[in-house]
This record gives sequence, C-alpha cells and structure tokens, in this order.
Amino acid sequence: MNKQNSANGLALTSAYLFIMICQLMIPHYFRNGPAYLICTLIWLLGALAMILLNRRFSFKNPVDSTEKCTQATHEAILIVLGLIATLAAQILLTTFEVNVLHQPSGSENTNMFIEIIHQYPYYFLCPVIAAPITEELVFRKFFFGNFSSVLPKLICALISSTVFSIGHSDGHFIVYAAIGLILCYVYEKSGKIRTSMIVHMLMNLTVMLINL
Repeated sequence: MNKQNSANGLALTSAYLFIMICQLMIPHYFRNGPAYLICTLIWLLGALAMILLNRRFSFKNPVDSTEKCTQATHEAILIVLGLIATLAAQILLTTFEVNVLHQPSGSENTNMFIEIIHQYPYYFLCPVIAAPITEELVFRKFFFGNFSSVLPKLICALISSTVFSIGHSDGHFIVYAAIGLILCYVYEKSGKIRTSMIVHMLMNLTVMLINL
C-alpha cells in the first residue's frame, strides 16, 4: 500500500476503534441515561469525524469512480435493489441457520439496540445513522476498496465481509457475511461509498422499525 492508502486506512480504523471502545467503556462509568446520551453523541460526532478524515486523508481506490452510476435514477435503483437484497438475504439465511444449524432466530445486536431504544429513543440514531456511516468507511471503503489496490477485488470482498461479520459477534456469521458481500457489490457498482451507506441505513431502519 502507498502512503495515501495507509494514511487513509489508519485514520479510519483508528477513529472507528476509538468510537467502539467508547461504546464499551462509557456505560461502566456513567448511569444508564447519561451513558447512552454520551454514547450517542460520541458515535454521531465520530461518524462526522470519520467523514472529514476520509476527505483529509483522501485516497481514491480502484472501486471509487465518478464514471459509474452517473445518473441519480441509476443510483436510486441500485439503492432499492441493494435494500431488497440485504433484507432477502437476512430472511433466507436466518431461516437456514435456524432450521439447519439450529441457531436462535433472534439477533443479539438487534435485541440490544431495541431494548435501549425503548428506554432512550434518541439512541435510534446510532444504528440508523452513525453505525452505517462508520462501518461503511471501515469495512467497505478500507477493507474492500483500499485493499483492492493490492489484492483481487473478490479476495478483498471476502476479507471485508468476514471482518464485518466477526466484528458484530452476533453468532449469525453467514447472515452478516452475506450482507457484507452485498454492500461490497453496491459500492463496486456505484463507485460511491455513500451508496452503500444509504443501503445500510435503510436496511437498519427497516429492521429497527419491524422490531420496535
């Protein structure tokens, strides 16, 4: 990797790790109400900081392109198809995991978010806005896009999706890996990280609303 690539990746991953560490540590030092308010603010401000860092340490990887998906209608269609694909993958693969692998149907991550949101509605902004921005910049922009400058894109997509799935530590490895692959595909086809961010936001929004 060249210096620009390394600087971009280091900035994004360092910021993401800082945000995640804060999410784990803050509830241990503050009561529930203040803790989740602080966590929400840090995650939202962290997402904004990561967007700015991505611009400050700019690196145009082999996936980034202004020539792909040049019309807004094409991007909108890709977003709709990406959303449908991620939701369908969750339904089908969760059914497979439950019936074949005998895993529980519920998602620990989703249940955790729902439980917190019921008590502190503002926390809704974390899974719907902050998480998709931060996760796309790390798992798609860096692990998929930036790695594509030194490795084949398919290998990078598999690496990105595997790390994405492991990072969620939910038990539903296949489901998260499939979602990661779909988001890599959306990013690749659009050439814009914002497109996979929007799909990710809409997917999380749909899941949250269904479970609330």
